[in-house]
Amino acid sequence: MKKIFCLLFCLVGLNCFGQTDEYWNFRKTALVFKSSVGVIDTNNNNCTTVTIANCHTSVCDTRGNLLFYSNGYNIYDKNNNIMPNGNHFNHSTYGDIYINGNSSYPVNKGAIIIPFVKDTNRFYMFYNDLDYEEQPSNNLLPSKLRLLVIDKSLNGGLGDVVFKDSTLLVGDTLVNGNIFATRNANGKDWWVILKKYHSDKYFIIPIDSNGVGSPFVQHIGTAYTVPYTYPASGDISMNGDKLVYLNISLNYLNGQLDVLNFDRCTGTLSNPKTEVIPFISNGDTLYWWTSCISPNGRFLYTTTGNHMWQLDLNNNNIINSRVNVGDWDGSHTPFASYFYQMKNAIDNKTYVSCYGGNSYIHVINKPDSFGMACNFVQKQIFVGTINNGHIAYGSLPNTPNYKLGAINCNIGIENVNTENDELNIFPNPTHSSFTINFSNDWNNAAIKIFNLTGQMIVEKQNQNGKQFSIDLSHQSAGIYFVEVQTSTNIYRSKVVKE
Repeated sequence: MKKIFCLLFCLVGLNCFGQTDEYWNFRKTALVFKSSVGVIDTNNNNCTTVTIANCHTSVCDTRGNLLFYSNGYNIYDKNNNIMPNGNHFNHSTYGDIYINGNSSYPVNKGAIIIPFVKDTNRFYMFYNDLDYEEQPSNNLLPSKLRLLVIDKSLNGGLGDVVFKDSTLLVGDTLVNGNIFATRNANGKDWWVILKKYHSDKYFIIPIDSNGVGSPFVQHIGTAYTVPYTYPASGDISMNGDKLVYLNISLNYLNGQLDVLNFDRCTGTLSNPKTEVIPFISNGDTLYWWTSCISPNGRFLYTTTGNHMWQLDLNNNNIINSRVNVGDWDGSHTPFASYFYQMKNAIDNKTYVSCYGGNSYIHVINKPDSFGMACNFVQKQIFVGTINNGHIAYGSLPNTPNYKLGAINCNIGIENVNTENDELNIFPNPTHSSFTINFSNDWNNAAIKIFNLTGQMIVEKQNQNGKQFSIDLSHQSAGIYFVEVQTSTNIYRSKVVKE
């Protein structure tokens, strides 16, 4: 009864998680969602004076107060000062040439902040570099995914980068930005997802109480191999079960939409669907700059700069389901207020930035509604006058859905314990076999081992009391999921085979 009460206590509206996404800072202003409705805070003296464009990530505390943020090049505390060890952390071949400390990395969704699972003071920041230039398109592409650690308890509570010599997690030519993250099905751990450029290769990185795990690779779907393409646009749904990527060639004659399902239980992609993006005309190509999945996961919104499109992801032909829900009105505020980055907020509205520096933000007020009923309003929110420097520079923060809760991975079994306290596995990682050490004498418990595709590779019955050994010597290296089912509970954990 106590567990049920605690669950209901969380569901009635209190924030049960450590972080929120309620403060989106721009230049000398911010969009604040503390009242669950986005309002401009132009009087906040702590609003940034830093130009944030393209690459932007931030994190707030439980009350919606900004903790720190990054433009992909520096890390700033809530007072807009560069953190100790947080300046110019992202050195790369082209990053050092094209970017300076007052600007921002030209990589959409090229950084994301994830809290530690158990340490409430520490945060991971995953980010791309820019080390590869595709010719003749002059596209700048990442060739690495790196990781650093921030401790907000240091420097008088303003934070310090404690792991500046960042760890290299992935060394490969990657899609420009689009680092996505979603919670594990247990509601505590995380998955980080990114894609290789011109490939069907996806990298999936697990994060749990033991830290950041080794990336595992999944080949799925159809590779978009047309040379010299614009960097892909993509999004992950708010409930973490759907991933989309949009690709388009430089001559606009080729394009591809990829839609995949994501399993928060196993961390795997499935059910890939690929559709060709058609060429329309030189004046109205589907060069999709950015994309955003609606809060309920049904619709995909895409922009072509001067057009806003809605596509139905439940339609058998997604591309042909597109509806033009808005055309740019030609205004300049002071620059052309093209439709650019999009992001869902906790008020279930979708906010749309302008390309370049502008004084307005567009809003899709009912993104879960079909067609024109979505109520897309241009220049709905006035950011502030450019004379006073109140400008939105096109970038909305790339953040995960911190409030995404747990789901039951085993249909028909209601009591699932995902804590590792009852299930001790050693050695972990292992080169061949491992032993499960139970804290209770669980005779007749059913033991199952699953690989990353969800295939059960081992099924055993415990007859040896408090310990049971499993041989993985004939299995390939990677992550495996351990499930122990007693008469009353299911216990889950992971083991790594090296």
